[in-house]
Parts: sequence; structure tokens; C-alpha cells
Amino acid sequence: MKKFGIFAALTAAFTAMTVATASAGTWEQQGSSWLYRNDAGQLQTGWAWIDGNQDGTAESYYFDGNGYLLTNTTTPDGYTVNADGAWVQDGTVQTTLIPLSDPNALGRLGTVAGSSDTADGGFIVASGAVPNALNPLSTANQNGTGRTDIVNFARQYVGVGKLRYGTGTNLQTGPVDCSGFVQAVYRQFGISLPRTSAEQCAAAPKYVSEMEMLPGDLIFYGSTGRVNHVAIYTGENSIVHATNSARGWVFEDSGYSAVHYAPIVAIGRYW
Repeated sequence: MKKFGIFAALTAAFTAMTVATASAGTWEQQGSSWLYRNDAGQLQTGWAWIDGNQDGTAESYYFDGNGYLLTNTTTPDGYTVNADGAWVQDGTVQTTLIPLSDPNALGRLGTVAGSSDTADGGFIVASGAVPNALNPLSTANQNGTGRTDIVNFARQYVGVGKLRYGTGTNLQTGPVDCSGFVQAVYRQFGISLPRTSAEQCAAAPKYVSEMEMLPGDLIFYGSTGRVNHVAIYTGENSIVHATNSARGWVFEDSGYSAVHYAPIVAIGRYW
């Protein structure tokens, strides 16, 4: 789908500085340029997956440092966007499915850069989310690694006194938060993930069901359709994760109740 159809249709429907509402965010026209505000009224910058017509399929758009949508150009990180501002490869608009059972739920549109896992309900789709094609499922296999490698690597940090919890991505001394830990672990295997759990969920190349879940998949937790935590599934109803400030360290928790300690929003596969 397009944002709201082509820009010509937008221009016909809305005059300059008119706001077009799209569930959890709004498009705003300034002259011939477009901006996007999240539901907190903050301007989007960087990459964002946006499902403008709420059909469950989002396109990726790039907004400059002032919040203006780039169109018909190459982004600073080297990707092509078309006349609508959507990311394209070989002329094909790149899309991602929104991993929610309720297609009208909030939290599926872009939010501002720097969103934090500790914020009040991070959005599933957020700025900085790496376009899905940048994380091909075959990356790990091409590097000669497997699912057990990432699981075993993550497990070495489990336990009190090994890697303290806090905002960060430092596997040497800590601190790490949930998404920082996942990002740092995956980086060791040549897989680039965005920074926050919401962004990681949005950038997953594939989503699977619990029945399809395999070791090395990422489980994204949250409520009302918003992601605020991520864990690495290690198999046999177990997860490894940087827990929270109360528990203070990286732990592996086992059992059905451990895996379902909070509502699962989506299960992402980067392998």
C-alpha cells in the first residue's frame, strides 16, 4: 500500500499544513514537503515503517534531521526512495507485515529516534528500524554459524555477577538492557539489529508462531500491541534475557510460565 495513495491524491485531499490522521500518527504537509508526527506529536526522523492505511502492511520511509520526508533520492545510508518516499529496491517497494493480531491496534507506526525500552510502552514500529532486506535470513548460515552458536554464546553471560543490567550494550563489563544485550550478541554473528526492542521487532525479516519457534529466535513482549522487552529463545521453553533493574543481571528462565511471563507481541526470526 502507499502512505495514503500517491502524493497527487494527498495534495488534492489536503492543503498545506493540513494534518492527515492515521491511527497512531499523522502526516503533515508543509508546502510541497511532508513530515510525520507520532501520537505524542513528535516529528519522525530517520527510518520508519509506516502502515498508512492500516492494512497490516507497512512501507519504510526516511525523514531527515528536520523531519522532512526524502523522496526521489538516495538516503544518507545509501538506499533509494521513490516519489512517494517509500524505500525501493530494483524498482520494487519494500514492505513488512505488521505482527499484530488486531490490524487496527495502536503502536504500528513510526515514533521518534531514541525511543527507549524503559519508556512507557515502546512502539512496535519505530525510527531507526533497519529495513528488513538489510537483515537477510541467510546471514548466519553464510557465516557458517548455527542457532546453537548464538544460544551458547548468550548463555555464557547468565548468572549473578556476570553482566549487570542497565542501559547499554557492553558485553565486557556491562551494563546491558534487554535490547542492548540482544543487539550485542547478534553483532558477534554478523547480524545488525536496531537498538530498541520495538525497533528490533519492526526490523525482523520474518515472524513465526510459537509452534514454529526455534532456538535463536527473538520473543518480543509487551501490552496493548506495544513492545517493551525482548528475549532470546533458547529452546525447550527457555529464554535468555537481560531482565530488569530489580533482578539486575542476565538470566535464563525456563518453563512455560517463564516464556509467557508477559504477553508475547511477536516472535522474530533473523536466521
